Order: sequence, then C-alpha cells, then structure tokens
Amino acid sequence: MSTIQLQLLGLDDRTPEHLRAAYEAAFPPEERRPWEELFALEGSRHHVCLVQQAGQAIGLAVGWDLPSARYYEYLLIAPAYRGQGLGAEVVRLLQELNEATRPFVLECEPRGYSPEAERRLAFYARLGLDPQPYDYVQPPYGEGLPWVPLHLLSDRSLELETYEQIRRDIHQYVYKVMP
Repeated sequence: MSTIQLQLLGLDDRTPEHLRAAYEAAFPPEERRPWEELFALEGSRHHVCLVQQAGQAIGLAVGWDLPSARYYEYLLIAPAYRGQGLGAEVVRLLQELNEATRPFVLECEPRGYSPEAERRLAFYARLGLDPQPYDYVQPPYGEGLPWVPLHLLSDRSLELETYEQIRRDIHQYVYKVMP
C-alpha cells in the first residue's frame, strides 16, 4: 500500500511556502517556471499535484496531458524527505496513473552537467526512464533566459517520428513556442 497521496490543486489552493523554497533551490533559473505561473495556468492539459505523506506536504508534481504523451515538467520532493524512496514512489504512482498507450516523459539535465544531474539520471534510470537518443532543447521560460540543452527521458524507446511529435507538443503546449 502506498504511503504517498496526490492531491490535485486548483487555482485557488494555497501551496506550503516550504515547497516554494525547495523548488527554487532544486531548479536553476533557466529551468524554472516562475512560481506563480505554476498555479496560474488554466486548462485541462495542465495539472499540479501536492504530494503528501501522512497529511504532510512533501512535494509537487507538475504535469501536462499532451496529445502525444504524459509529460512531467517538475517532480519535487522537499529536502527533509529525500533519500527515503518517496520520490521513486511518486514516479511509480504517476506512471500507474498514465495511460499505457502514451509515453511517460520528462526532461533532465544531460550527463556531465553536474553531480546532481548524474544522480537524477541514475534515479530515473532505476525507474525505467531513459534519455532518448535525439537532441532536445528546452525553450526559455522568460525574456533574457537561454534555451537549455537537456535530455528528454521516456518510459519506452521512442521512434524519431514519435519523439518529434512529443517535442512539438511540449514546445507548443508547455512553452508556447510554435514550430
């Protein structure tokens, strides 16, 4: 039985402030959507889930239901709860909620980027999420921020055509960049 619960947050729900600090510490500015925008996005494709354990808010999962895939923009466990297998439990739970017909995808920094990126890649690999063998660049979240070379990870090997459709959907729906 899972010790983790996911609570879908609405536009008016308040998020614990300690999660904002954890979010800002975990992701560099060029990879981070402004905090307020995480909760201001409307539409059926975007969702924010509060990750809870025993009634305590321990993390966030920010995802998108795209035509081609289930994409997670952010998966976050607060530092006090890391190293207990909770992040893996969250990913497995999210994968169970995904339709098996659609790939489960997320972005991650490439190998050699930082020691934290190496840990993240190893963590995701243990959960069956592997970098796809195609170039991927994250569009900027704001003016003056760079495009960021990342890996697109998936729970299955993607053919180039499928990968390109997922990339286009992520750029269009998540980043509002049209091809």
